[in-house]
Amino acid sequence: MASRWTQIATGFLLSGGLLAIFIVLSVPELPLSSCTDVGYSGTEPPGGFEYYEFSLGWVAYSPDGGVNRCDTPVVTIAVGLLALGSGILAVDRWYR
Repeated sequence: MASRWTQIATGFLLSGGLLAIFIVLSVPELPLSSCTDVGYSGTEPPGGFEYYEFSLGWVAYSPDGGVNRCDTPVVTIAVGLLALGSGILAVDRWYR
């Protein structure tokens, strides 16, 4: 049976992973991302996140309602999640 700290670390890992996914999908300034830089003229730019597709290891989305399109490799997301999980488990082992 896993220790209480391992269970807590696993909960943080799952919560952090979900949070990281939401951050990755809403912030276009990620390493290895490519985004279009289309200017918008008008009173208010359209807002809201739009997911387009997952194809050949790339996630395509628009952080600003379709004005700009961003492509982020899944490797960037996976490395972030691995770093987060490793950090949490390292802290768990440190305090054991």
